[in-house]
Amino acid sequence: MVAADPLVSIVIPVFNGMNYLPLSLESALEQDYPNLEVVVIDNASTDGTTEYLKGLAEPRLRVVYRARTQAAAANWSEAVNEAQGVLIKLMCADDVIARDALIKQVALLHSCPRAGLVANRRAVINGDGRIVKRQHGLDGLRGEIDGLTAIRACLLAGTNLLGEPACLLFRADVIKEVMPWEARWPYMTDMATYARALVKSSVVCDPEALATFRISSTSWSSSLLKEQPKQFAGWRSHITMEPQLQWSVLDQFRSNINLTLRTAARRIYFRREQRAARKR
Repeated sequence: MVAADPLVSIVIPVFNGMNYLPLSLESALEQDYPNLEVVVIDNASTDGTTEYLKGLAEPRLRVVYRARTQAAAANWSEAVNEAQGVLIKLMCADDVIARDALIKQVALLHSCPRAGLVANRRAVINGDGRIVKRQHGLDGLRGEIDGLTAIRACLLAGTNLLGEPACLLFRADVIKEVMPWEARWPYMTDMATYARALVKSSVVCDPEALATFRISSTSWSSSLLKEQPKQFAGWRSHITMEPQLQWSVLDQFRSNINLTLRTAARRIYFRREQRAARKR
């Protein structure tokens, strides 16, 4: 643990999240890290989420209630801008983080003062909580990585190797400088926003899984499955205009192959999950 523990904000934007929010919030509030605030942005939920949050008595918890719903990227942006911490972690309302996630990620950022963010691997579970994969992400990225190198690795892999926001911890000044979260490509909201920070910053990549990402036939990722390749390609066309990336025809070819393979793998997984769900 670092000598002086800076305030860390965990921000959780939520809309109708009662299925999983209690578990997510519990994992945030049970962190071993001592100097913590948890901020929830309730996006005008109608499923009991609002009532549940109003019934909680926790001094480290602050809830912002919206009267009207807004798009996911806007809700994520409001959550980050509400944070008072020097460091910020964003969690979706169905994510869970390990009890020691913050204490380990704060130490990693402390050891790399030039880095603007740290990324860890995650476990992947299905809608019922069954572990699908115990270690996922990063694909060989280790230690402090130049931001442009990290962007190129994701482009070539055809996917977001750094993971969902729960896998990351940001320096507040770095992530707030690039707000709002990117809304043009909903499936790429996270990676497209990371990339804006990575153009100016490095990232620390650590192989330990410190978060759990839930993926199911009813999740946001599933509903956008048909749009994923198109949105990745749209973001890729935009970011590869950055001259420092030195994107080549061969790079584009490799990226297209990997994007096709990963899209096919996702489709197979979701079809299998949907069949299993019908049998339950």
